[in-house]
Amino acid sequence: MQTAFHKIIAKFPDRSLVIRSGSDASYFVLKSWYQLFLITSVLIAFLWILVASIGFFVNYTNLVATQVELQQIVAKNEAFIEQLESDQANAYQLRQQYQAEIGKNLMLAERYESIKSISEDAVEDQAPENAEEFVAWFRPQLVSRIYDVDQRNENLSSLVMDLSSSVAEISGHPPPESIEEVDSWLEDVAGDLTDAYQAQSEAMEKLYQIFTKNLVSSYATIEETPLAAPDIAGFSPAFGTGGPESLNTQESHVFQRFENRARDLKVLSQDWEQLQQLLSCAPLSTPVDYYNLTSKFGNRKDPFTGRPDWHEGIDMGAWPGTKVRTTAAGTVRFAGPKGGYGRLIVIDHGCGIETAYGHLKSINVKKGQIVSYRDVIGAVGSAGRSTGPHVHYEVRVRDKPVDPYQFIEAGRYVFKEQKPTIAIER
Repeated sequence: MQTAFHKIIAKFPDRSLVIRSGSDASYFVLKSWYQLFLITSVLIAFLWILVASIGFFVNYTNLVATQVELQQIVAKNEAFIEQLESDQANAYQLRQQYQAEIGKNLMLAERYESIKSISEDAVEDQAPENAEEFVAWFRPQLVSRIYDVDQRNENLSSLVMDLSSSVAEISGHPPPESIEEVDSWLEDVAGDLTDAYQAQSEAMEKLYQIFTKNLVSSYATIEETPLAAPDIAGFSPAFGTGGPESLNTQESHVFQRFENRARDLKVLSQDWEQLQQLLSCAPLSTPVDYYNLTSKFGNRKDPFTGRPDWHEGIDMGAWPGTKVRTTAAGTVRFAGPKGGYGRLIVIDHGCGIETAYGHLKSINVKKGQIVSYRDVIGAVGSAGRSTGPHVHYEVRVRDKPVDPYQFIEAGRYVFKEQKPTIAIER
């Protein structure tokens, strides 16, 4: 073993490799071990490539066979699915037909049961379950019931005559003398009743017109104020366009017209109640009887800085100590000093409406106090950020400041006797 190994090494003696570059030469010695290692590595790489190639060929052949088999299986599955879908469609059609037949049979059975039940109620006897026996059973029963119906018709005639007598007492018409006269007699009575409803409808129409006129007139009070908005008023002033339709031009029956007008009056009454509530909340007067309008609502020049400013109320100049009155009934929400407002009073009038009175000389109310219309709540002064005696007056609707003069002008429409002296400063 030792000798064979030495023989193999002897075949690969040390070799020198000389590399020249110009006059320089480099020497490299390849040892026997290096040569054996390189040859062994080459042989191992060759064997690995050979084995891998054979394995790849075998695996590729198996892969091709597997793909062919898989395609066949897929084709069979697709054919099976197609057949299954066809079978399902056929089964669904059969099931629909079957359900339709069941429905028809159930409908026929229900009709038969209904006929049988009606027949049992009519003849007051138990009907046979079998349809053939039912026909034989029903024929003699029907003859017997016809006789009973004739007898009952005689009784019904007597009842109709009795009822006619009762109606005659109510309507004031003499009762009919025979059953044959009942039909024409009822037409006469119905005509008189219709005339009575017609008269009531005409009276209702006049009431509707008067109601509409008053509602339109009252609505005109707030028409130019923010309270006229449908979301605040709670209704739309459709009553004010075109006027009501005359009863004589309508095609519906008088009873229907009577019912329609009654419904319209109900709606008008609800609008009237809502409008009266708004009018009771609306500040329709001035807080002072005699004043000079020294500053309007909206854009203005600040009296202190001279710069453009937004004014959320109006300034009403008056003699110091002039009585300041409430412009509508309400509850005092604030009464006391408030920054630039000086002495301030805020009153909640309900309906989402508040008024504010600033720069007062004195305050005569306290928070939570209930005040009535035109109650004295303070006196004109010049407290806070003010250049002279006046009352700063604000109106807010749902926390949004609006021009108080819209309500003051509306108040003049209501209180025509109030004619305050006004001077507007430019």
